[in-house]
Amino acid sequence: MRDAESARALFATIAALSYEMVALAYLDPDRRLLGMRHALPGDEAAAEVPVRLILRDALGMDAASVVMAHNHPGGDPTPSTADRAVTRRVARALGMVDITLMDHIVLAAQGSFSFRAMGLL
Repeated sequence: MRDAESARALFATIAALSYEMVALAYLDPDRRLLGMRHALPGDEAAAEVPVRLILRDALGMDAASVVMAHNHPGGDPTPSTADRAVTRRVARALGMVDITLMDHIVLAAQGSFSFRAMGLL
């Protein structure tokens, strides 16, 4: 996974869901996919981001980095204040064990948003 476009393609299946879903990709040091997890779905407005589960999976797969994605069923990919806060929280938690949050992609009918591309990671 070399860029935001390849991440968007990997997570494209959650873009059209009618409820929020968080998906995670765990990568090795060469950015090859080790595994994925789809977190429990939320409702149309929010999904739970299980930081403890993310850390457990990342450590269990010996991941060097993680890409997180979630969808906005309402159509607008602009991240909410809560999206920004959870991104900081996940990045900080992963960083404590030397794992990088490579990107957080928000997918929606009107496009997508990459935290990395916007300089927020």
